[in-house]
Amino acid sequence: MKIRLIEPEPPGMNVWSKVFLPRLGLPIIGAALKAAGHDVLIYSPQMAPVDWDDVRSADLVGLSTTTSTAETAYEIADEMRARSIPVVIGGSHVTFLADEALDHVDYVARGEGGEQLMLELVDALEGRRDLASIAGLSYHDDGTVVHNPARPRCPDLDELPFPDLGLIVGAEKKLSTMPIMTSWGCPFACNFCSVTAMFGRKYRFRSAESVIAEIEEKRPKRIFFYDDNMAADRKRLKQLLTMMIERGLVIPWSAQVRTDVVRDPELLDLMRRSGCELVYLGLESVNQATLDAFDKAQTVADVERAIKVLHEYGIRSHGMFVLGADTDTVETVRDTVKFAMKNHIDTVMLNILTPLPGTPQFEDLDAAGRIFDKRWHLYDAHHVVFTPAQMTPYELQMEVLRGYMRFYSLRQWLRYVFTFRFTKQLLFHSWGMVIIRNWRRDERNKAFIEAIKRLPRWRPAAPPQGATMRH
Repeated sequence: MKIRLIEPEPPGMNVWSKVFLPRLGLPIIGAALKAAGHDVLIYSPQMAPVDWDDVRSADLVGLSTTTSTAETAYEIADEMRARSIPVVIGGSHVTFLADEALDHVDYVARGEGGEQLMLELVDALEGRRDLASIAGLSYHDDGTVVHNPARPRCPDLDELPFPDLGLIVGAEKKLSTMPIMTSWGCPFACNFCSVTAMFGRKYRFRSAESVIAEIEEKRPKRIFFYDDNMAADRKRLKQLLTMMIERGLVIPWSAQVRTDVVRDPELLDLMRRSGCELVYLGLESVNQATLDAFDKAQTVADVERAIKVLHEYGIRSHGMFVLGADTDTVETVRDTVKFAMKNHIDTVMLNILTPLPGTPQFEDLDAAGRIFDKRWHLYDAHHVVFTPAQMTPYELQMEVLRGYMRFYSLRQWLRYVFTFRFTKQLLFHSWGMVIIRNWRRDERNKAFIEAIKRLPRWRPAAPPQGATMRH
């Protein structure tokens, strides 16, 4: 069967516009389909333009989405179905909003396990099995929406095929950093994050031997480990890094970790010796009340120490903050930027709190009537789509923009030039300056900002007369 898989491009310009890192769902699915003898290609517009003539001649089109790319995916699906080409869609957004997706597609792949589900779906389309037997699949049956039982979570990640990045058109020219996944799941319960809803609260790990085998097979020039917390199991990570060093696989790499990695000098030494050059830290906030509300299990002092110790080991830090919690004020946003500059965080993301479908936060804010915009392309952490508790939407939007402009300023850039600090810092700050300034000049963003100027400050609804407030 001729199968074409598409990862829609994120809408508009954002802080990832210069980063070419495909998500791994489609390359894993593609590897499984290719091994079964199917004609498979993957299109990612960030890598190369989509050959629509090729896609329109496919027997099956598969789409993978996040919330911000869902609308683009639906547009593609509508065109394909108008041409009588069956369409299947997967990803976190449609997992939680399968009914919405079925207005545009034939099949929805919910949850994980897409590689096995796709093989089973192809068998069904070729008449070898019934759709009702495919766990995790949603579809229409004679006008009735059917949601088959959920697919069990993959118990052994070593059973998954290595992602076939060679199936992505244009990847050989654009992909300078190879993404590698070594674990799924996260035990933490941040109410704004869809990871636990999608992959569960139990960590599942690939063996160190499996990860080493993938590195040896692909021989990347640079690695980004896609794990939500690469150091979740320190013993297992130490084993992996030791094996990388012993086998001569000292390759520049980066990963997402928590601040607690700095409590383990042995791990930090192995990270440095194995090639770690940058870590992405989910710092979330410099407001302790917000950290506590997020159940982050860290203090502002932990953040300060982590950045200092990482620099002592020659490891750069990328601080990822989430701004707009009910405990945040205008001053919180300003304090975040001051904190980042004072503590010499190398690069930052000032994410606007974004209520994603499938998260407790979405349910809570939606029930309270605080979500004022459900145009999914705005759910990119750069647009305010809900009413904050202690700011107007406009105040939050503008404070975040000003914070970016202050951090990625010409003054900051010149500071790196004159102190000869990190050649890559100059590059990243140059990107930051260009992206943020272009974002503000975009006519669509100008119109969005103008529209939210008129939105009022949130006022909690008064309890019914005679009701007792809960404390």
